[in-house]
Amino acid sequence: MSLLKNAYNWRPYLLSLLRIGVGLVFFQHGAEKLWGFAGARTVGMHFTLIGLAGPLEVGGGLLLVLGLFTRTVSFILCGEMAVAYFTLWAPRGFFPINNGGEEAVINCFLFLWLVTAGPGPWSLDDLFHGNSKKTKADLKPTGTRI
Repeated sequence: MSLLKNAYNWRPYLLSLLRIGVGLVFFQHGAEKLWGFAGARTVGMHFTLIGLAGPLEVGGGLLLVLGLFTRTVSFILCGEMAVAYFTLWAPRGFFPINNGGEEAVINCFLFLWLVTAGPGPWSLDDLFHGNSKKTKADLKPTGTRI
């Protein structure tokens, strides 16, 4: 039982690690489109949906890594992934595993979850909003008698 209790205590920090990891990967997707990161070809379609995706992914990925405006950024990126799925992948077939769109679907639901879960304690959002600071009421012991 102690192991499960300790795992539960790590949950907020694992949320932060997940957000940072997803942000780094998403930043790479945008850098691939904009600058040909990792040997990829640049898209070069600046006034198309794919051309808009690059800056969204670079900026959104960076903000997710920092944990800044996490809920708003996640909402926007969730929408981007939904649009990407229904415009690029869904016309190729019904099932995401067959049409190649499983990554877009997973990212869409992951970003939707981050909208509700928030950034976690290792974030600028948490630092600026003071969520990590304990109040005097939190530090006061309860139910103890001397």
